[in-house]
Amino acid sequence: MGEDSLDGRVALIQSSRTWSALEVVAQAVSVASGTERRIYVERRADLYRWSLAHPGGGYPLLRVTARFLGVDYHRIYVGFRTLPDGTAIICEDPGGVEEPDGWSLLDLPAAVDPAAAAELMASATTTGPGTT
Repeated sequence: MGEDSLDGRVALIQSSRTWSALEVVAQAVSVASGTERRIYVERRADLYRWSLAHPGGGYPLLRVTARFLGVDYHRIYVGFRTLPDGTAIICEDPGGVEEPDGWSLLDLPAAVDPAAAAELMASATTTGPGTT
């Protein structure tokens, strides 16, 4: 199961729904950074989650998610919530948000490898809420 296959991408996006090890989420962020520049990350204790992000709301987030998965956007449903700055992120249950210890919107100038993604995520979420 490669990262370019639908199954591979679905496996990567699972770490947007479940708290996972830094290395798992860093791999997903690295792959997503190949096409996306704004990525949300959050930390609770030593576990992380991530999300594709879009400042335009739920519909553009749906389109970005479909592009990441390599599927037609008509084939998927994406639950989302909106951050205080108006950015939409993937969220399985917007009514039951688990508050993280720290979070950040990463604005990446280019694709990053998993090691760089891990370093960025750990640094950005240690300082608390904000944008990096």
